[in-house]
Amino acid sequence: MKLTVRMALVFVVLLAARPALALQMGKVDYSKATARLVHLRGNVSVIQVRAGDSVSNIGLLAGPDGYLLVDHPEPASHAVIQEALDGLGKRPVRFLVNTHWHYDHVGGNEIFGPDAVIVAHENARKRLVTEQRPWWSPTPIGPYPERAWPRVTFKESLMIHFAGEDVEMVHYGVAHTDGDAIVYFTGANIVQTGDVFHGKGQLAEGADMEGLVGTLSGIAARINDETIVITGHGELSTRSEIREYVALLQDSIEQVRREIAAGKTDEQIQAEGLPEKWKGWPAADNMPQIPQLKHLIFVSLSHKDINM
Repeated sequence: MKLTVRMALVFVVLLAARPALALQMGKVDYSKATARLVHLRGNVSVIQVRAGDSVSNIGLLAGPDGYLLVDHPEPASHAVIQEALDGLGKRPVRFLVNTHWHYDHVGGNEIFGPDAVIVAHENARKRLVTEQRPWWSPTPIGPYPERAWPRVTFKESLMIHFAGEDVEMVHYGVAHTDGDAIVYFTGANIVQTGDVFHGKGQLAEGADMEGLVGTLSGIAARINDETIVITGHGELSTRSEIREYVALLQDSIEQVRREIAAGKTDEQIQAEGLPEKWKGWPAADNMPQIPQLKHLIFVSLSHKDINM
């Protein structure tokens, strides 16, 4: 989908108002970034990288022979991440899992790629090896150098047995992108969602908003109330918060469906905001993102392609 003048204006407003979008654009200053290692269960921890208002989460499975990482922000963040890893012991990264192709999640590929096995969904690899022109980037992205390409890919699911843990990657369909991998640490009862979910009060978006509902519903059906949810760019979360966001999306999709049937334009639909029962739901700093959420629902229901 081409970036129209209207979309460009929406983009500029969101970039100024929402740190998570700035993160995707490569505008985060990591010179004063911090990385906090939080142990969760068993051999699984999360490294939370904070730079200004942004937070990125890295899943970490530690074993005697090395580490398995899930995601890595942009390369500029690597120094503080390596320091956190070295605090556990100077061991190599054996596996690097990509939850999707966006460059705030694959920044470690070039760093660890020569020695670690990079694993991703087959569509994520296709996007990393070719030039991409997503609507949110003013310049093309990629192709990445060969050392950053995933060496192992999957279509529906894949299991990695490492450090006493069974790590399962599942693709439910097109959601945030066409190559989302949901990562389950099955023994520890932990799931890492990538950017299909950011936690309470955060508005995760996607190339297919109905697909996003399907993916989140699939996650909620598989996990339980004791599951720890590692989000893409938020705090740790729970199944109940995923279900709440699914309900918000379902209500919003039905609202937009009715508005389309009534002949309303994209701009009018954006101006309507969220359904009445959800008006106070998002975190205050995410309120400017609501028109974009409504726009993406409109695009999805209109069967128009949008490159995420």
